[in-house]
Amino acid sequence: MSLFPESSDSPGGRAALLSIKPKYADLILAGTKRIELRRSWPDEDIGVLVLYSSAPVQRLVGVAYIDTVRTEPPDKLWKLAEEFGGGVTREEFDDYFAGKRKTFGIMIKSVDVAEIQLDPKEVFEEFTPPQSYMYLDPLKYHSIFQSMFPFKSQK
Repeated sequence: MSLFPESSDSPGGRAALLSIKPKYADLILAGTKRIELRRSWPDEDIGVLVLYSSAPVQRLVGVAYIDTVRTEPPDKLWKLAEEFGGGVTREEFDDYFAGKRKTFGIMIKSVDVAEIQLDPKEVFEEFTPPQSYMYLDPLKYHSIFQSMFPFKSQK
């Protein structure tokens, strides 16, 4: 199901808020990290990620559009990370995925850097950063998008 049935150019799938360390959020927003590495990922189709840059930034900083999600053994995911800018060293990769047989690479198609970085407490009554991600319903996603991109929203 698409969040955006009114436009075929809009991303399909659900929206989720992804909690990510600031150095990795910066690399994604700069376009140099085009794969997000995860130890687990839901089976549900997620098409768009609102990026929450964790402490010390603690802001919603942009939106990433997902191309595909690859499920791979660690050695194959490492090759993808090298090719698509995983943002980690081999040692960091091995430490992060120690003991895992199945790993996930979220392939990022494109990103929009927020015109206005939002304090999530402005859009969530009681915000607690998710350990990994949390789903956003379509109304919440649209509200966040309009707040982050007021100039795009006016077009």
